[in-house]
Order: sequence, then structure tokens, then C-alpha cells
Amino acid sequence: MMGLKKPQLLVLLAALVVTVLLVMAPRTPSGKQDEAQAAMAMAPSGTKLTEAVALVQGQDPMRGIKMLREIVEQEPDNAEAHWHLGLFSIQSGQHEKALERFKKVRDLDETGFPDVWFYLGRTYATLDSTDQAIACFTKYKTLSTDTAVTQVVDRFLLELETHKH
Repeated sequence: MMGLKKPQLLVLLAALVVTVLLVMAPRTPSGKQDEAQAAMAMAPSGTKLTEAVALVQGQDPMRGIKMLREIVEQEPDNAEAHWHLGLFSIQSGQHEKALERFKKVRDLDETGFPDVWFYLGRTYATLDSTDQAIACFTKYKTLSTDTAVTQVVDRFLLELETHKH
């Protein structure tokens, strides 16, 4: 992490904590899980998307990324494929690509992916776009019902505001 300033490092570390919390939390609203699984099983891209994500997280990440890109090529409005490409872009340190993917998710299905506001904030903070990061984290706070996550986001906001001036 050469070249990172203390505020950026703190934001990245706090983002890691929130990321772990978000990964552990269910992404689909509780009443819609069965409905979402059934819809995914019926949609050809849903099965392919699940397979692609498994490949990226498993032993053939490049093949999985290629499959996700094919899905996006065939279905440019597939928010979930853009979502996963954004997450994998962050993992690989491609923050500009992640930002574009998350903006696309926000534009396509902001209500289906409320965590997109957190990831936009995190990515903007990493790219030294403090004002945009603050705006995204502030928006995310209005959508999150998890008090542990909200407290971490409050710390991000405080840190960003402190080092903005």
C-alpha cells in the first residue's frame, strides 16, 4: 500500500470491515429469496451468472470474468452481472473499472442493490474523490438498517470530512 495517505488507508481498512459485514449479510430480502432463486433457475443468464461467479471465486477466474462479460454483452441491462464485475474489479485493484460498473448498477437497479452506494463511496474514496465519497456514504446510511454498518459508515464520513479540510 505504498503511496496511500493515512486517511485513504483508514477508509480502506474500514471498508474491509464493512465489506465483510456486507458479505455475511443476506443480499436478497428475506421474503423474496425463494422467488429470486426460482427466477434465477429459469433464466438462462442466471445459471450462467452463478457458474461465472463460482469460476471467478474458484480455480478459473479469467474464464468466469469472460463469462460475466459475455452476459453483459448479451444483456447490457443485467445489473447483477455488472455488480459482480464491479466487485471483482475492486478485488483486482481496478478501481476506475469498478466505479463504472457500480455506476451502471446504480443506474439500472439502485433499489435492488442498495449496497452499491457503499461501494461507490468506497471507490470514490480510494480515487481521492472525497466529495463524491461523502455523498455516496451519506446516501447509503439512509438505506442501511444494520446499525453496525451504519456506525462504520459514520466513521468513514467523519474521517473523510476531517481530512477534506
